[in-house]
Amino acid sequence: MSTPFTLIEGGLTGAVTLRAELRHPSSLREAEVEAWRSLMGRALEPSVYADPDFTLTMTQHLADGQTLALLLVWQDGLRAPILRGVLPLRLPVRQGLAGRAQLWRLPLAGTAEAAVDAGHAGAVLRAALDHLRQSPLRLVDLLWPDLRPDSGLAVALGEAAGSSGRRLAVAEQAASAAPAPVPLTLPAGRTSLERVRDPVRLRDAVEHFLVLDARRGPQSLLADPASATAFRVVTRRFAHRRQACVDLVRRDGEVVAAAVHLATGRHDTIWRQAGLYLAEAPVHGPVPARIEAVVTVEAEGRARPPRERTSLRQLLRLRA
Repeated sequence: MSTPFTLIEGGLTGAVTLRAELRHPSSLREAEVEAWRSLMGRALEPSVYADPDFTLTMTQHLADGQTLALLLVWQDGLRAPILRGVLPLRLPVRQGLAGRAQLWRLPLAGTAEAAVDAGHAGAVLRAALDHLRQSPLRLVDLLWPDLRPDSGLAVALGEAAGSSGRRLAVAEQAASAAPAPVPLTLPAGRTSLERVRDPVRLRDAVEHFLVLDARRGPQSLLADPASATAFRVVTRRFAHRRQACVDLVRRDGEVVAAAVHLATGRHDTIWRQAGLYLAEAPVHGPVPARIEAVVTVEAEGRARPPRERTSLRQLLRLRA
């Protein structure tokens, strides 16, 4: 079932019609996955973890018995629908009873991520909430963890809630502990750096990485076969489109350090590192706290007219 939502854009003739639907991750067809990849180039907050090659791999290999769904928001196009938003959700185990949907915190990423079109963010989130309200799942609210309080997504969520009369509650998450300083390791002998991009050679580079990572013992990827498989699949899929690389540092021919990079569009991320640290880590302060937001599915008040943008950090101060 899909839910239509009509947006009247100021200065433009006609209306933009958005429709939302809940889909099982394995049900997406290749054309829909390609629409998702196209969306990443327009995303309000680009993240490799919101990329379909990452998210769909996690749903396939690391769902761990959870009930997962993708909330897709589409705009009708002249030739084909345009994907405007993807929200990976974890749904209540007991469906049919009143419960909460939650933006899924992706394994091997550690954060909840969504892909939302920058040009339609508020309307996309409102259409998504409207669909959850009308679905047969009897959902009460939506929990969105790991938001940066001043981010575009946080502002858009506040606008979507306010413009539709929904109650929004926000709270600070516990700040992540800053990593302990790592002493500089200066390897003796001849040291070289190689960046591997070729998809065929990258497979061997990934295995070098996993061997180094295995030194972490029970916390390593190889200690969990499902995690190791997901790691290999993600790197293979990104490498196939030439958006993955592995840096290998060798000392006298032996690999002593490695780093895996992933990219989506122009956004590049160092996903994982293993082995020796060959440079001083930059000195950072405490990792900024993130925001956990809960928005009701049903409207509980009168909609507010649009006004000056308010970040969730400002909302926290107002409620303090």
